[in-house]
Amino acid sequence: MQAEVFFIYHNGEQRGPFTAAQLNHWHRCGFIDDETLYWREGLEQWQPVAQIVLRRKRRNRRLFWYILLAALAAITLFVKLVGHVTADRWRELTSGDLTGESAWWRARGLVRDQLPRGTEVQFDPFASATVTIQEKVNANVVLGGTLTDSSGKAEHGAWRVLLRYNESRGAWAAAPK
Repeated sequence: MQAEVFFIYHNGEQRGPFTAAQLNHWHRCGFIDDETLYWREGLEQWQPVAQIVLRRKRRNRRLFWYILLAALAAITLFVKLVGHVTADRWRELTSGDLTGESAWWRARGLVRDQLPRGTEVQFDPFASATVTIQEKVNANVVLGGTLTDSSGKAEHGAWRVLLRYNESRGAWAAAPK
């Protein structure tokens, strides 16, 4: 089977024969435009080449940047809203050094886990807590904070947490009673 043969009328003269693939390539490269005329056997008159060439969909580059900007704005908003809470909770769950501050972070996590559902706590800073490490494995942590229940009533409280350092896991855990 023989490929279709096209002739074009370009810059005032007839050229050809060409295949459809050649015309598509020249159109994509800009050598011929939409107003260039073509003819093939069976046509009565010349037609615009735009009828036969394959059009590539133009990418909307602005759309890409708008989507990227919207995604960055959403991530920034998320970090602003919950970033500090997530960072604090991460420290409470993963504090593993044999230091007073690490024991304080773990004590915060244990206190938070014991609170009833719907209760929020805002802990006082580390400087106001009392942390005593005994025998390099036990810690007595007294920490304070403002407790807000689900009805919105707030009161200041203090908690005493006994911890034991598990050397094999490298983490503080609640001391057995």
